[in-house]
Amino acid sequence: MNRDKELDLLAASLKRTLDKERPLDGEETLVPTTDYTDAARFERERERVFRRELNVVTLSSALAEPGDFITAEVVGAPVLVSRGDDGQLRAFLNVCRHRGATVEPRASGRCKRFVCPYHAWTYNNDGSLHKVRHKDGFPTLQPQDHGLVELRCVEAAGLVFVCPTPGLEPEPLPAALVGELEQMLGPRPTAYARTARDWAANWKIIVEGGIESYHFSVAHEQTIAPFFTDTLSTWEAIGSHTRTVLPKRSIASLAERPKDEWRIREHTHVVYTIHPNALILTQKTHFDLILMTPVAVDRTRIEVLTVGNAPESGEVSERARAFLQQNHGFSLLTLDEDFEIGEQIQRGLATPANTHFRFARFEDALSAWRARLEAALE
Repeated sequence: MNRDKELDLLAASLKRTLDKERPLDGEETLVPTTDYTDAARFERERERVFRRELNVVTLSSALAEPGDFITAEVVGAPVLVSRGDDGQLRAFLNVCRHRGATVEPRASGRCKRFVCPYHAWTYNNDGSLHKVRHKDGFPTLQPQDHGLVELRCVEAAGLVFVCPTPGLEPEPLPAALVGELEQMLGPRPTAYARTARDWAANWKIIVEGGIESYHFSVAHEQTIAPFFTDTLSTWEAIGSHTRTVLPKRSIASLAERPKDEWRIREHTHVVYTIHPNALILTQKTHFDLILMTPVAVDRTRIEVLTVGNAPESGEVSERARAFLQQNHGFSLLTLDEDFEIGEQIQRGLATPANTHFRFARFEDALSAWRARLEAALE
C-alpha cells in the first residue's frame, strides 16, 4: 500500500487503541443457522459465487518459467494452469477433447506438450491440439476447434486466479487492491511451507472467523492474544474484497514516535479477505496464504502456505528457510484454534440450540460481508 494509506490506517488504529474506542457504528445482525446446513443453498453458493468468480489457485512463482505447469481442482473442476513458451499464463479444463480423460495427471512439472494417457492426443502448452494419433480415423475433426477448453486466468500481485467455468468473464480485480497487494506481498512471493487438510465446517464459518477480532482474547489466549488489542480492528471493503487491520498492543508506542518511523507491518497484522476463496495474513517479514475449497455443506478443504520473498538470484538462505518453516508451524497452531472451533460450531448446528447467529455492532465487517454474499446469490 502507498505511504499515505499506511499512515492513515496506523493513525486510525492508534486512535482507537488509545481511546479504547470499540466501534459501534454497525447494526446488530441476525443470520439464520440454516445458512450453514442447507445443502441446496450450499450448491447455489458453489454455482453462483465460486464457479463464477476468480479463485486464487497458486502463486506465480510456482509457474515461473515457460513450460511450467500445475494441476488443481477448483470447486470441482479439474484445472491445468500452464505458462506457454511465449511466457503467457493460461488455464484450461484438464479434460481431453477426445474421450474426456484427464490430460495431465501430475501435480506440477515442466513440459512443452501434454499427452493424454488414454489415447495419446497431444496438446501444446498453449492449449492447442498438436497431434492426433491415427488422425485418418477422424475425417471431420477440425484441430483448431479441439484445443483444451480455456478458462479465464489472471496473474496479479504474484497470485494466480482462475474462473473454473468456461466462457465467463468475471468482475476484474480492483486496481486499488492489486496495487496494494503488489506492495504488501513483494516482488517474488514464494511458498516455503504448505499444509492441507479437510475440516468438518461450512466454508462461511471459516471466512467469518478471519474477519472479526472479537474472539482473539479468548480463542487465542495461549498463542497470539497477548500481542493484540481486544476488538479494536478496522476494516474497509475494496470492491468485493475486504482489508482488516488488527492492531498489536505495541501500536500505542507510536504516539511517542515521529511518523517517519511508523511501519504498519511492525504494529499490526493486515488481513485481506480475497473473494471468494482466500485469506492473506500479512506479518512482519512474510505472509500466510490460506486457500479454501467448499467440498460439502459441512466440509471445507484448507491449504495454508507460508510465503516469503525469494532473492533476485540464487536460493533463500537456510536460516531464512528455517525461520519461515518455524513460523508456518506457529501459524498452523493459531489457525487450528479457529478451525477446531469451526468444527464445534458445525456440530452444534445439528442441535436446536440456535435458530440464528448474532453479529454484534462492532462486527459490522461480518454483516457487510454477508450482505455482499446474499446479493451475489440473488
